[in-house]
Amino acid sequence: MRSEVELTPDVTTITLHEDLDMATVEELRVLLDQAVTGGSPRILVDLADVAFVDVVSLSAILAAADTVREAGRQLTVSGASMAVRRLCALLNADDVLHPPLPMPRVSNG
Repeated sequence: MRSEVELTPDVTTITLHEDLDMATVEELRVLLDQAVTGGSPRILVDLADVAFVDVVSLSAILAAADTVREAGRQLTVSGASMAVRRLCALLNADDVLHPPLPMPRVSNG
């Protein structure tokens, strides 16, 4: 996993590259912990250049989101693949996705 971190007073942006899996989850957790303990009110995790995210890595991201939410801050994920978006929806965690998942249309037929 490669990553870049950009800090501004308003947002910490973490841009991730390559796969997120068991081999990289500890590195991801350290990176997220550093962002969580930082002072930015918002954390943005950019997954646009990530082809695969396993459930353990997604759980680490969602745990970080819960931690910052409890502190009155926000963590959002952008650039998530459809597989990650569906998994977030199944876990009732799609509130971290940016842009949010579209609401399903109700068929009248």
